[in-house]
Parts: sequence; C-alpha cells; structure tokens
Amino acid sequence: MTLSRRPAERRRVVALVVLVCVSLGSLAGLIGGLVSCAPNQTAPQPRPLTAAEAQRLSEMRVTNYRDERSGVNATWGEGDAQVRVAGWVDWKRALAYLRVGGPGAGDQRGLLQAVPGVVATRPATPAEAAAEAEAPRPSDATKPAPPIAEPPADPPTDGWQLRAWTPSGKTATPLDTFLSLVFVVANTKPDHADLLAKSDARWTGQDRIGGTTVDVLLGPAVPPQPLPTATPTAKTKTKTNATASPSASPSPSRTAPPTALNELGGALRYWLDPTAKLRRFEALLPGNLPARVDLDRTNRAEVNAVAAFGGRAITPRAPSKKEAELLAKMRQRNQDRAGAKFTVDVPTLPLAHLRGTGWLDWNNTVAYAAVHDVRKLTDVVLLRADTDGVAFQSKTGKAIDEPPVPAPDGGWTFQTWAQRTDARGGLDIDLLLGEALAVAAPTQDSADYFADHASFLRKDTVDGVTVTVFEIAKPAEQGNIGRGQARMRYWLDKTGAVKRVEARTRAGTFGQIDIEDATVPTLPTGRLG
Repeated sequence: MTLSRRPAERRRVVALVVLVCVSLGSLAGLIGGLVSCAPNQTAPQPRPLTAAEAQRLSEMRVTNYRDERSGVNATWGEGDAQVRVAGWVDWKRALAYLRVGGPGAGDQRGLLQAVPGVVATRPATPAEAAAEAEAPRPSDATKPAPPIAEPPADPPTDGWQLRAWTPSGKTATPLDTFLSLVFVVANTKPDHADLLAKSDARWTGQDRIGGTTVDVLLGPAVPPQPLPTATPTAKTKTKTNATASPSASPSPSRTAPPTALNELGGALRYWLDPTAKLRRFEALLPGNLPARVDLDRTNRAEVNAVAAFGGRAITPRAPSKKEAELLAKMRQRNQDRAGAKFTVDVPTLPLAHLRGTGWLDWNNTVAYAAVHDVRKLTDVVLLRADTDGVAFQSKTGKAIDEPPVPAPDGGWTFQTWAQRTDARGGLDIDLLLGEALAVAAPTQDSADYFADHASFLRKDTVDGVTVTVFEIAKPAEQGNIGRGQARMRYWLDKTGAVKRVEARTRAGTFGQIDIEDATVPTLPTGRLG
C-alpha cells in the first residue's frame, strides 16, 4: 500500500441533490422488468396515459424529493430465499437506513446505510439472527411476510463495514439494484410529461392503499430525456473515398428520445395517489426476483447517518455572535494545547478505507502517524506531514498501533503538497492532516471573518463531551455554495478546542480526525528522505 499519488477518485458530494453520482443515463437496463406484465382476467386492459396521468407521473420524483423522507418496507424472493427490508429513505440527503433480514438474507443480514455508490453494513449479531429466525413465516410461500423490525433510531457507532456498489451490470446484486431504485424515484426536478406521454408508459388499473384510491401505472425506471441540442459547427470540405464500403458510413443518429421502457432502465409498476405521491412500486431484480416496495408516507422519521456519511442531520444557519467569538479563539486555544494524540478514519472507497493513529505537534507544525487500509492490517504506511509536504514509508508484516518513536532514520520518500495533488486536488488524508495542523496559531482570529464565512450545523458529542459542529467555507467556496455544503467541518468544545476535524471525501463519504489531549513524544522534524 502506498499513500503517494493515486488514480483520480470519483468525487460524490451527497446531500446536495439526489443521484449526483449516478447519472440517469447510466441506469439504462437497470432492472429486468415487471413482476407481471400481463393483466389477469378481471383487470382492465392497459391503455396509454392520459395527459393528466402523464403529468402526475412526471411529478412523482420531485414530489418524493420535496417530501424528503418516507418509511420503506420491501420484499423480494420467495420461501427460504425471501429477503425483507425495513427502514427509511431520506431523498433530500440521498441517504437510506435499513434493516435487512428474512430467511434468504444470508450474510447481508443486519443494518445498512447507503448513499449513491457507497454502502455501510453492520452484520447482525448471532443473537439478533437467532431472534429473527424464530419469527413466524407465512404459510403460503408466494405471499409476502410481515415486515421486519425497523433499525434503531440512533445507529450503533461501531462495527460498520464500507463497500462500493453499482446499480447495474453483471456484478449488481438484487440488494444493490433495489437501493438504486429507492434513490432514483426522487429527483430535484419533474420529469418531462410530454415525453412520458409518448413513451410506452401505460395505465393498468386502480387499487386501494391505506384508504386512498391510487392509479397503477406502468412506467420507466429512468425518465426519458430530451435529445441534446446539436451545436452548429463550421462546414469543412472532405474528399470522397470512392472505394469505401457502405459499412464505413456512420449510422444515422437518433432523431427522437427513446419510447421503449427497456431503453429507459426497464419497466416498473407505480402505485400513484392523486397528489403524485408514490405509495408502492414493483420491479424484477437481477436473478428474476420479483420485488415489492411499500412507501409509508406517514412514517417520516429523521434519518441519523453513521459518521462515514456525515452523522446526524444538520440545521445550517449563520453563527451567533457568541459562536463566531468561539471560532475566533479556536486556533489560539489549540496552540496553547501544544499538541495532541489523534485517530484518523478516511473511507475513500472504492480505493481504500484508511485508519490510523498518531500525534500532532502544534508548536513545530508536525503530524506523525501510522495508517493502514482496514482490509490490510499488516500493510502500514508511516506518514510525517509538515508545512512543506509529506514524507512516507511502508512497513509490512505486522499491524502497528502507533508510529514508532523515534522515527526510522532512512527509507523515507518526500513529496511536496503540490506533488501529491491530481486533477481533483489533494488526497483526502492529506486534506485532513493539513487541516489538523492549520487549526493552531499563536494569535486570535477575527470573529467578523467567521460571522461571514462559517455556519453552525448542529450540537453533538465526542467521547461524551458536548461539542458544537461548524463548517468554515474555504476561499474557493465562498459565494459559490449554500450553508451546509462546505467541505470542512470543525467540532469545538465549549472552550474552543477542536475535538474533531471532518471533511467530505472524494468518494462522497466523510473522513474524520479525532483529537484528544495527550503528552506528545518528540516527533521527527526536518525534511526526511
């Protein structure tokens, strides 16, 4: 493992818009189709959508986004292969929090949180698995089982494992495709009603859910999009090749948006009420597994994220005068601490999930740490960062809890901060280490600066200590983002001391450095190499 230059990571900034990291166009062929495409003997014959029905279907995704949250209960598979899911989705934050169970859950059994592209799982304990195994099952294997228990409102803080996921393709699992569908039914803008009316979407009948009459519509998983407008270009003359074969001629370009549902991510059946609220949908997941997903619009519990996804919900606002003054004391307060011990956790999937420990010496502006990938505990990298850059070396063969002191004399590779950047900027762990060093200075800052460029986010705790969580917009962000969208967050106790520095990673997750007062050993200084 090396922490030097990496291939560019995909950056996903969640909680700004739904599906920022999963483009609608990339979801073509997402699902296999419907649970059943053919009407039964008593059902009305399917017909094209009326203009009013197309308009209502076009408003479904934006209605979900504006509603923000909903309860979720889902089932797919049958008998001993049945999987059940219960929990909540927060469409505005692009966050799902679910319990996965049922006789067919296997190693997926337990708690799950997901943002587009990344899943955090916490496997069920043996006691939890045994308790669920004793739950009654339906006598008719073709009928859905009662929903399983919802996850705890406050997710456990330990035991979470992260992985990347993709919505479609040969490696997509039924669970991953289900997650993508839960996210893709919401968007910040309405669909194009005129294109839906021209598509193969159909009205297939009516039903009753929770005392409300709903229309059952056959529609696309991914809404049709207008064709891009061609950009005029200057005409250029070219010589004609008289011997060219017809197969060499370019194929004619599409002149109209696709209308077939299999070109629009596949067909879903939507249960849509008169106000364009989605109450249920059905699909066929990979492996030809029929899935039914019920959305409880009355169960709108606040979804608390795990640390890797940003923690509890925020309520951004301008800092009060007292809060701005607390922020102004932050760097001087940390300088007075001289140094601290820290732990770092940086989920940068799909490349790595880095964890480590080390020390900060604010007097000499040095950070020294031992870092490893959670999947390779015995592959350790020693890092030494200062104002000039980062020196590093690899150690293999055994896990290391803390970096050795004194530091090894040789074997170091040094890179300036500029040398460690790529087209997307600095590496995530570099950003955290650099910011942890920068939160100390011998003089107090101006409260007016923080009044203009900082935001209060929420109250929280770190190791039992009450803290206030702020964000501070960097110069490049100032005037370009809204409150709650800055990359860096700072967790301050009542004295202004930093307890945690948090950053949005380029993988769409959050990395943290937790800082605690400790006696700091003498750290290596000067350029190592």
